[in-house]
Amino acid sequence: MKNDLHGILYTLRAEPELRDLVMHRNSASIPFGGRYRLIDFALSSMVNAGARDVGVIMERDYQSLLDHLSNGKDWGLSRRNGGLRLLPPFGLPEAHAGSFSGCMEALLSVKSYIEEIPHEDIVLSTGDYVGNVDLSAAAEQHRSSGAEITAVCVDQTASVPHHRYLPDGDGFSTRLCYSDGRMTDGLGCTEIYILKKHLLLSLMAYCGDGGFRHFHRDAMEHYLAEGGKVGIYIHEGYFRRIRTSQDYYKASMEMLRKDVMAQFFPEDRPIRTKDRAEVSTYYSDAAKVTNCLVADGCYVEGELKNCVLFRGVKIEKGAKLENCVILQDTVVQAGAQLKCVITDKDSVITPGCFLAGTERLPILVPKGSTV
Repeated sequence: MKNDLHGILYTLRAEPELRDLVMHRNSASIPFGGRYRLIDFALSSMVNAGARDVGVIMERDYQSLLDHLSNGKDWGLSRRNGGLRLLPPFGLPEAHAGSFSGCMEALLSVKSYIEEIPHEDIVLSTGDYVGNVDLSAAAEQHRSSGAEITAVCVDQTASVPHHRYLPDGDGFSTRLCYSDGRMTDGLGCTEIYILKKHLLLSLMAYCGDGGFRHFHRDAMEHYLAEGGKVGIYIHEGYFRRIRTSQDYYKASMEMLRKDVMAQFFPEDRPIRTKDRAEVSTYYSDAAKVTNCLVADGCYVEGELKNCVLFRGVKIEKGAKLENCVILQDTVVQAGAQLKCVITDKDSVITPGCFLAGTERLPILVPKGSTV
């Protein structure tokens, strides 16, 4: 059955390379694309695949995530029974160090929740990627192949350390490798899995008994060593994990491409987010806007080129912005010039200010700053 699927999302500690973007939030709640948060992509993919029950494992800096998700109504997950469950951190008595040492430890901390899941198949996913993954097709392949576990993979090589599966030629893999970002053999693992509940509990029992805390290094290596096989589903659309500020900036700029936008928003798989009613954006006669993504509620009098503007942004007359990402309720005052800049929420760029970064190293203005 399509809806015999239960989602579990990791929203664990953020990578330090995300810099000031995670000063007041974890990576899953980073704003993206003018109106979304990163978690919207993973959560929407689960809902589009028929999941009506999703648990979100939290770790730290999750207040903005709580505000965004609320009761799950905007994703159709506000239900009397089941629906969205926000799972607080450190459910294990011994887990008091302040952070999880691995994803398996995070799963062990919500063991009682997992044991009560009524569904046969569970989809595990991180909440820090952008892309529209067809989990319905992945689940269909998972069930028809008879696999106990299926990994969603991409035929690309990330520039950061990641895991890769080496296919055996029959739609399965028995080999998992760790790449430092240079290995091109095999398929990149997105860290999205569909697996049987009994297998997940078995892997959790093995790791719990042995004091192991990592999903790939411990659980998956053990499973493969014992003769297990991992089904491979290849996601062919856009996919990018957001682990650094450069990843965030590059993905934001790629949103301005029509081909990428088409992959993000197919008609049959919408990306849902928290509803926030706003008036339409105002453009003055002096405004000049070229190839930009501008949300509702903005006020534009200046010049924009290749920019992403979130809700409530104000660009005053004479301001010039190029290749910038301007988060919610930021004000760029008259005569300011910005190039390759990311401003977090509620920032103020004062008159005549000049900021210029590069595509490889954009300038990042922290939340609530005045520059």
